[in-house]
Order: sequence, then C-alpha cells, then structure tokens
Amino acid sequence: MNLGRYRLLERIGEGGMGEVWKAHDDNLDRDVAIKMLRGNVGDPTSSERFRREALVLSRLSHPGVATIFDFDNIAGCQFLVMEYVRGGTLQSRVESGPLPIDEVLRLGIAIADALDNAHRHGFLHRDLKPGNIALTSDGNPKILDFGIAMLLSGEATAGRITQAGMVLGSLPYMSPEQLLGEVCDARTDIYALGVIFFEMLTGRRPFVKERAEALMFSIISQAAPSVRSFRPDVPEPLDRLVAQCLRKDSAERPTSAAHIDQVLRGIRAGAPTAALPLAPRDVIRAIAVLPLRNVSQDPAQEYFADGMTESLISDLARIKALRVISLTSAMKYKNAGKTLPEIGCELNVDAVLEGSVLLVGKRVRLSVQLAVARTDETLWAERYDRDLGDVLAMQSELAETVAKEIAIHISPTEAKHLANRAPVNPEAHLEYLRSRHAFFGGSPEAFEVGLRHARRAIELDPDSALAWTALADCLIFQAIRGMVAPTEAAAAATTAANRALQLDPLLPDAHVSIGTILSHTGDVAAGLRALQKGVELNPGLAHAQNLLGRALYAFERHAEALEAMTKSVSLDPLAAIIYTGVGDAHYFAREYEKSVFQYRMSIELDPRFDGAHTGLARSLEALGRFDEARAAYEEGRRLSGGIAGPSLGLGHLEAASGNVNEARRILAELIKARETRVVSAWGIAVLHASLGDVDDAFRWLEIAIQERAPGLILLRVHPRLDPIRGDGRYLELVKRLGLESA
Repeated sequence: MNLGRYRLLERIGEGGMGEVWKAHDDNLDRDVAIKMLRGNVGDPTSSERFRREALVLSRLSHPGVATIFDFDNIAGCQFLVMEYVRGGTLQSRVESGPLPIDEVLRLGIAIADALDNAHRHGFLHRDLKPGNIALTSDGNPKILDFGIAMLLSGEATAGRITQAGMVLGSLPYMSPEQLLGEVCDARTDIYALGVIFFEMLTGRRPFVKERAEALMFSIISQAAPSVRSFRPDVPEPLDRLVAQCLRKDSAERPTSAAHIDQVLRGIRAGAPTAALPLAPRDVIRAIAVLPLRNVSQDPAQEYFADGMTESLISDLARIKALRVISLTSAMKYKNAGKTLPEIGCELNVDAVLEGSVLLVGKRVRLSVQLAVARTDETLWAERYDRDLGDVLAMQSELAETVAKEIAIHISPTEAKHLANRAPVNPEAHLEYLRSRHAFFGGSPEAFEVGLRHARRAIELDPDSALAWTALADCLIFQAIRGMVAPTEAAAAATTAANRALQLDPLLPDAHVSIGTILSHTGDVAAGLRALQKGVELNPGLAHAQNLLGRALYAFERHAEALEAMTKSVSLDPLAAIIYTGVGDAHYFAREYEKSVFQYRMSIELDPRFDGAHTGLARSLEALGRFDEARAAYEEGRRLSGGIAGPSLGLGHLEAASGNVNEARRILAELIKARETRVVSAWGIAVLHASLGDVDDAFRWLEIAIQERAPGLILLRVHPRLDPIRGDGRYLELVKRLGLESA
C-alpha cells in the first residue's frame, strides 16, 4: 500500500490523533515513520497551515530530536513524515520496572539537552511522555512528535482534556496549567519531564488513579510523593530535583531544561549537594494543622481538642505569607490513620503541625510538633502547660513560634491580631465549629444542620460573634440556593451579621457575612467592599476568597475573580462547594470547557452535592451537549431535595435544544408552584429571556427586585440574558442595581 511516494510497510502504533506506520521512501531509499492524522482535524485551511509549520519544525536540528521530513495531504489523508528510530521507545523500558540510577542520569541529561535546544528555538512539546521518546539501537534518546500538539491546534488548546471523545493517553504527564487551559511555557514540558524522571526511577507514575477525573484532581490539587519513599537509594539531590519539576505552581519549577541538565551532570559527577543549583530543601510556604488528638479518653473533651485546632488554624491563617489549610479540609484527617507524607501530598503542603491536648481540671497540656510533610522529619517540638484561662494566649504564642521556626515574617498588624484574642465559651465554640463544618457541605440538608448548631451556639454564648456569623451565613445561603424566601432570610441574616460586627468590629468573618448578604440582596458594590475588608483582615479565609470572586465577576472583573477563586481552592482543597464556585467563575466568563472541568472536580470530591451537578449541566448545555446536560440536571434534581434550580435548568435545556413547548410547560408549572413553595422570580425571568419573551422577562425582573432575589447579582454577566441584553430596559436595570461599575 502506497501513500504518495511512501510505501507503507507495517503499522507500528496507534493513538488518539491517528496511526503511525513504518514506511519506505522510494525516492531517497530510506525508512521513515509516517503519522497519519485523523480525518477531521481542523478547518479546510488547516492543511496549508500545517505544512508551513512543519517546514519550520523541520529546521529544528538536534541529535536528541527526531527530524521531520515532510507534511502532506493526499486524498484527504493528512500525514507527517519523520525520521524512523529503530530501538523502540522509553515506554517499553519503564514498563519493565525502575531503571538503574546511572541510566536515568544518562538518559535524563540527553533528554534535557534536547528539550533545552528546542525551547531556545521557540518550540514547546506539550505532549512529552515515554511513548514519545524513541531509543536508538545504541540506547540514545530521541524526542518524537515535537510540535505535533502545536500543529494540531495552532496553540495550546484551553480545556482540551474535557472535550467529548478526547483520548486521555497523555493525561498522566499533563501539568496542572495544561489541564486548567492556562498559558503554557517551557515549564510545562519540565513538569512532564519530572513525571518521566519519577517513572524511570520508581517504575510508576507519581499519580495513579483508575478514573480520569480522579487523576485530574490529583494532578491539580495534590503534591507528588517523594521518589525516595519508593526507592530509598535515589540520591537526595535527584529526589529534590524531581520534586521541584513536579511543583503545582510553574513559577516554582526549574526555569529551564538547561538548569535540569546542569544539576543532573553535577549529580553524575559526584558534586556535593551544596554545589548544585538546587532550591533550598525545606522552604515552607504552606502548612496544615491536623486535628489535635484528645488524649483524655473522655469523649466529652472532643470539643476542646477541635476548638484548639480551629483556633490555631485561625491564628496562622492571618499570616499573609503563609498558606494555611482551612479547618473543613483539615478535619477530614481526624482519625484517618494516614501518614504525614500521605497527608502532605493530598493537601499539597510543605509542613504539618500535629499534636495532642489534655484538659485536667483547669490545667491544659498541649504537645505539638512541626514536621516536613514529604519526609516526616521533625523540625521542632514543644510542650505547653498552662491554666485554662491562659489558653488563648498560649495559642497565639504557638502561632508566633511556628512562624519563626519556618522563617515566615509576621507584620506588626498580624502580631497585634495574635495578641488580642478574646476568651470563648468552649461548648458554644464547639457548636460553632459543627455549624461551619455542616455549612461547607453546601446541600439543603447541610444548611439545616448548620442552622441548628449555630442557634445552639448562640444559646450557650449570646456574645459569640463567630456564632452570629455562622447563623447569618446559613440563612443567606438558604436564600441563595432557593430554599427559603429571600426577603425573610435576608432580614434575619442581616440582623445576625450586624450583631457579630457589634460584638467584634474587626472580626473578618463578620465583614464576609455582611458582604455576602449585601451582594445577594441588591447592593453588590457595597457587598464587594465588605468582602474585600474581610479578606484584608484575614486572607486565609477560603470561603471569603470564594465569595469575593463571585462579587468580582458580577462586575465582569473576571481575572481578579479567578485569582480569588484559585486562592480559595488552595486554602480549602477538599471542599466541593469551593470548586463549584470556581466552575461558576469560568461559566460567567463564558469559558464553558473550563467550567465543566471544575464542576467535575467538585463532583469528584462529593458526588452528593447537587449544586455541582446543576452547574455542570448548565455548562454542558451551553456547549450544546444536551444529552449529557439532561443527565446532569436530573441528577441535580434528585439530590436537591425539591429546590427549583434543576427544574429551571431543564426548562433552559428544552428551550436551547428546540423543544419550546416542553420548556413552556416547565415554566408554567414553576410559576404555579410559587403558590406553595419557593421558586425564584429571577429564575422565571431568565427562563422567559431564554424563550425570547422579552416583556415577560422584564416584568419578572421587576418582581425579582421587589423580592430581593439573590440571583440579581448575575444580571450583568449571565449568558442566558443575551436575548434581552440589547433592550434599553436592560441597561437601565444594570445601572439601577449599581452593577455598572465598582
């Protein structure tokens, strides 16, 4: 079988983009490798663009890069002609198990040198993996398919991993920024190189999961384990280099492949570790405080241990230079039985503070130790024995000591906050903690449980400002989720939040509660200012960053919104409601593929969270993937406990898919249901807009304003309002609600 002047000899590979054949070029009498691309790649002008780019790539000349000879399109078959390398691929080598360290160093130096040469000529690989590294007959590596990802897309395709039908063969080697659809540079290839090093040294990849969604979550959120935890004979500098290549933040990775080449050569030459250009080993930027163990054997003292844990997290979170994992994520490790390195990897932190607490009469004994997360090496340990009345001062002292031990600078303002801790009622504080834990479940049932505990906390201690903020948040989020009438909930929530501010004007949580209420009841600009104040007072509050992001994208300040949302995820990486907020930010920025990815990450954390399923459905609908959207809406409705959101979503889906009669039936049913249960006037207005009922949409928007519907925060940015956006009444409403600028 021939393809132009090339005689196809045997098929030697197959992947998501096409087939690879060994062929013979009869004109030049040489064997070549031909990669046939799938037929429907790009638009009608793609072939010419591909040819031009292939010509540029063919000028990339390095002994460690397989040469591109030709690119052509014959009878609709697009194909690339490359150098044929006879020795198999690195993939076959690593499948047999770990490689000798000397062999890893030899191959690593050659690959890094080839990669550096390509980067200096302006080429990224974007799909570096063992299967794309051929080995010559004498064992030297050659990188294959350099620039193929670029040839196929013209640029790094945002969100491509989530597209329907995408083969996920390269997923284990993709960097977090690739998965998130962000801009890629040389450090993206360096991440993939780190995965390859890990695999060559251990015989396995750093993240191993059966399902694609679970693997994506690990790549984005969890730190890679130490190479030495699988293979202790690996030199410590090599272990450290691999860890740096696999950093989540690309800015923390080696700046170039040349840097990696230099380190590997130094290790092979036996240079002292101090002489190698490696970042400091134990730089601590992020910390997790694990739930303190109650060693009293008295279950009644659990509240005290939990309260101490929360207070330590709260104190440390005020230090801006330190990322501190939120209580909701940390509490998932209570009695979990996992090792510190496992916990450190899952939470992506550099250090872990753990310990125990014992309350005997009016004396408190606190024993704590700070350890490096990856190695479980103790950095510092201390025991405190104090009177119960001094416990808050002891916690502040401990927070300051931890900051000094890890060389984190504390500003004068932060030091002042640490020194001014009011006493708390321990039993009331426990009820507050239970309320917050339930609240972050995000479901209707979770809010009910949160309300119950918040009210009990206030009964026990009417002067607990934190308890009043917990009450305010549960009330307003019941309105936001469509569980209760917004006018009634907003009034009660405002009363609770104002009481918290009266009790403690500098309490960050109180400003966050006020900001949430204002931004969802008609004064988004004032709400934004209050949220900014809360974050200024404590940048370590994950939910505050999330809510700040929501207020920012309401004004189409999408870059700032995503920055706040990303911060919230880093602080509370195991909270499904936080990931759903990031999905919302991408949806309202009209980045639908990215939002699908984030909603799937939320579902990965908690499949029972109805809001994630409904958000996913909305984005799938926007992408025209109606069958998938319908299934997600139905799952959201099943889990929602009867709130109207998923049903409204199904109405939009029917309208978008052309089933207008069914959409109108759903709309009429929901309007009728307002007689007996909460159905948002905002939701009805938006469904009218989707159906093209312009006058009805504006009539219901007026009702929504009267009812102080929380959804009005989205008036400026909601894609479903596009059918009425050109009407003069729309701009008047935007101005009237103060959404024109902030």
